[in-house]
Amino acid sequence: MWLSYWICAKKCVPLLTNSYLLPMKSNIGHIFNSLFFILALAIFSSCSAWHEAQAVIAEADSLDQNEHVLYSDTTALSQAISTLDNPIGRLLYADQLGKAYYYLGRNFSNEGAIAEAAAQYVEADRLQISDPLYRGRINSCMAHIAKQNESDSLALVFFERSNQAFKESGEDWYYAHTLLDVSEYNAYLHNYHKADSVLQIAQSYALDSFYLARFYETKGLYFYEQLQYDSALYYFHQALHLWEYEEDKFYTYKKLMQVHLDMDDHASALPYAQIIVEQSADPNDLVNAYYCLMQDAKARGDINKLSTYAHARQDANELLMQSVGNYNGAQTLLEEHLANPYPYRWAWITLLCLIVACLLLVIAIVLHRRYATRRLQVAHHQIEDLSISAQLSDIRATYPRPRKQWNDYNELKKDLEPQLHEWLSQLETYQLSNRENVFCTYMLLYPNASLEDLADWMHYSATGVSTFKRRIAQKIGIPTRELYHFLHEMLQGKK
Repeated sequence: MWLSYWICAKKCVPLLTNSYLLPMKSNIGHIFNSLFFILALAIFSSCSAWHEAQAVIAEADSLDQNEHVLYSDTTALSQAISTLDNPIGRLLYADQLGKAYYYLGRNFSNEGAIAEAAAQYVEADRLQISDPLYRGRINSCMAHIAKQNESDSLALVFFERSNQAFKESGEDWYYAHTLLDVSEYNAYLHNYHKADSVLQIAQSYALDSFYLARFYETKGLYFYEQLQYDSALYYFHQALHLWEYEEDKFYTYKKLMQVHLDMDDHASALPYAQIIVEQSADPNDLVNAYYCLMQDAKARGDINKLSTYAHARQDANELLMQSVGNYNGAQTLLEEHLANPYPYRWAWITLLCLIVACLLLVIAIVLHRRYATRRLQVAHHQIEDLSISAQLSDIRATYPRPRKQWNDYNELKKDLEPQLHEWLSQLETYQLSNRENVFCTYMLLYPNASLEDLADWMHYSATGVSTFKRRIAQKIGIPTRELYHFLHEMLQGKK
């Protein structure tokens, strides 16, 4: 763990040590380095917290995927969420944050805190985890919350979303089971054609006996909703024979009881009601079963039994109402989530626009400063050129032509040293002869002079002066035609 912290620190606070090795030249520098050090420590602490949060979520994920066990440390999950739920965390660790919300929601659901669970699922769904399997599971959890509150249309929306995500994931087991959910809730909403077409797809997935039992039960519900009781009974009985565990049969018992009651066959309904009363603890099942027993006691005129069943049904109904109450708040959250899935998107868009506007402003300021600097440089060079031109003009006015004594370089320096000191000093760095220095000075001061004029002033022939000029250019390392330009740029400080 400490190794990962050290790596993180190296990434977050590069050159921190080097910055403190620099001498503090002023109080401002000292304050700046102190602030930088504090900022570096804050970033290091954040990196450590992020590593811890990711480790918690990775452990929860591993338990879920490998051991099919729910990570139950809600305090650690809440701390991980608190660490990552910020603009940077949502940008860099959206998948991990979404999983943390999902696992925390599962824990709340197990504890019966349904509204709190729904809030976690909503946050997880907003983060849109990249793995479609998780998106499917999150939507499936929200669908089952709506299902428990008998909000059929809301449950169908989430089951359809879940089914689409599972299809994208390629997980046939999840996909096939949500096909049955989608078909069931389409039947409840009287979308029989849709329910039937989805069942046709589901029929091709013969996964195991559990799935086949669910398929027959869903097919029985499809016919029951259309009041086709004989077909419904057939498929419910098929499902009943396939369920392996008794607790899986209670819902089928209840539907068989309801079908017989709807057919006014109380005698056939009674055994299923008695099984439910004896073995089930689900208040919904019990309310329906006691109703059947009450009808039988009433038909037989057994007042004592009728009173006993009525009181028992009242107790079960109170438990059912308490359960429904737990789901009411959750249903409101889910409905609001569907109506406005990203309530804070406007704030993010506004913030993004502000950031872009600030960046554009900074870019505009930088470009303006560069432009202004360039303009100042151009103006400065123009002023320098004017100053140099004026200086050369003054020399030419004083000396319309070179003095004869200037053929001696030392005499030339005496006259021109005040105006051309720096230029002459730089020229001497090229290790030219005195006569070559004189020639270069003549070229600079009298750029319009012809080779004949230069030859006359230096007592050379025109051919000799041309050779002289070429030899100087070779020593400096430039083409002969660029010699004047080179000498003039030396005067401007560009060489």
